Amino acid sequence: MEIKLKPKTFGPVFIHTDQHRTIRYGRSDDAVDQVAPPTDSPADTLLFSLGACIAISLQMQAEKNEITLDAFQVQVTSKKAEDLPNRFDCFEVLIPRSIFEDPEFAESLLSGAKSICTVSNTLNAEVTLTLI
Repeated sequence: MEIKLKPKTFGPVFIHTDQHRTIRYGRSDDAVDQVAPPTDSPADTLLFSLGACIAISLQMQAEKNEITLDAFQVQVTSKKAEDLPNRFDCFEVLIPRSIFEDPEFAESLLSGAKSICTVSNTLNAEVTLTLI
């Protein structure tokens, strides 16, 4: 007998980073001002970790290509699996298209960032990165 759990989503959480890799955290896009992520929710802690890893990985990919990204904000959400064990089924990370003018190069940055992000590579769930 398979037990079905109610579908549930977590997030969004927001991670803001600047040209110096300074990271700020928040639970709304207009209040991303905390220097450390809130730790009152294990689910949000994981989302903040994934978002920060992707943001830093994007900056590392840009530096590898000898460019500097302007400040940008990442948004992360997740969906809980509908069966046991209790876990996340998928994550979505939204990155602004404005990170780089050339859309093909921006996609290349995303691909490179995902390949080096230890958090996304460690998760046993689908992780989708989308330019918005």
